[in-house]
Amino acid sequence: MPLSFPALEAVHAERDQLATEARTLLTRSSETLSDEDTARFTEIETRLTELKTQEDKLLPLARLIESGNYATENGTPRSDGGDRGGSLKDSVMRAMDADIKRRILPEYAAERVEKLMTIGTEQSQTLSQRWAAAAGDPEYLNAFAKQMADPVRGHLLWTEREAHAYRNVAEVRTALGLGSGGGATMVPLTLDPAIMLTNDGSINPLRRISRVVQTASNTWQGVTSAGATAEWKAEHAQAADGTPALAGPEIPVHLGDVDVIYSYEVGMDALNFAQEMQGVMMDAADNLAVAAYTTGTGSGQPKGIVTALAGTASELNSGGSEALIAADAFTVQNALPARFSANAQWCAHIATINALRQFETTNGALKFPELAGNPPYLLTKAMNELSNMDGSVNAAATANNYLLLYGDFNQFVIVDRIGATVEILPGYGANQRPTAQRHAFLTFRTGSDVVVPQGFRLLDVPTTA
Repeated sequence: MPLSFPALEAVHAERDQLATEARTLLTRSSETLSDEDTARFTEIETRLTELKTQEDKLLPLARLIESGNYATENGTPRSDGGDRGGSLKDSVMRAMDADIKRRILPEYAAERVEKLMTIGTEQSQTLSQRWAAAAGDPEYLNAFAKQMADPVRGHLLWTEREAHAYRNVAEVRTALGLGSGGGATMVPLTLDPAIMLTNDGSINPLRRISRVVQTASNTWQGVTSAGATAEWKAEHAQAADGTPALAGPEIPVHLGDVDVIYSYEVGMDALNFAQEMQGVMMDAADNLAVAAYTTGTGSGQPKGIVTALAGTASELNSGGSEALIAADAFTVQNALPARFSANAQWCAHIATINALRQFETTNGALKFPELAGNPPYLLTKAMNELSNMDGSVNAAATANNYLLLYGDFNQFVIVDRIGATVEILPGYGANQRPTAQRHAFLTFRTGSDVVVPQGFRLLDVPTTA
């Protein structure tokens, strides 16, 4: 039975992962290593030497703990010393540092995990730490890749460590309330959309400019307020009641899915399979979510920011006759309450942005020259291209056309739930014969909504047929 000690287990996990990578570098090189592979091989050798030093230091302490001579009663250890392995959070942070160095986990994703492990109730933090430790275990990533390659017999190829890692994930999955049946498997941390999704490559900026939070539950609960009342008070006079009116917005997460079809050959390449799967799944999940964040109905899908603001006091009508006019930009900006102005930004479809770029003064000068810059600005505030907003006005139809969105996007919250799952299904053709392909069916959960509608103004250019 291997010694169970968090710090030592982290050392062994990183050592095994680096050794596998080194063997791969040597195997794929027919004669000599390339300059890039040589540099990476040198890094691996240096790190393996460091890990051996750490192992030599930790092994005696691990054996002492295993013997039972090192225990705690009333918080006082029987033995003092140096590194005792640290907390579960510390172990996760060390593992993520190793993943960042191996370039399988971006830094922004590690920052999200760290934040998730330190916010919320103590129970929520503990659950998040357990998830990050289990789903982020390199041994689980190996077990997951083997199961993807052969869903029927892949588990027979697991090492003892990989099998143990899989059982840990199964326990965490149950604790997260994701169930344990149906054949679905929780994805490794480096494949979870709640951690990995970013705005890179997308023309929807909402993930970049809005407030994005992660949760371990089915609903995110927040607290908002219109602000407390302040006053100047005369001597001995009674203070006014400045109690703010608090609201507790709740944003549910909704189930989304991605069906990734891959060949048997791709699945057999366990070393590269996870990275390839990551790119395909994240791209598909992002494309599905970004449209909902803008115009989603809120029923069975996230509520979009345009949907949440339409028909409220935040909506303004254009001053033109069924057409966008230059004065609309000034009207929208002037209508936003001053408290939200400092962090305000614009969003619009590229067609609307280009229409604003063409407005001229009576002397032929551009009215909004800042829009020609990179990045573009409108009335000194950043302009973002939001491709899912309306981009044209059809005067022959009766419709609402939401062309300009302005406000403090910290008041729009995107919620991602950790614990995405994937199920491997066989691929069959039209005649129900095998196609040498498999389906990786990913399910994830996300939601969105406006928590302070007063923080936005939405321009509508209504038309009547």
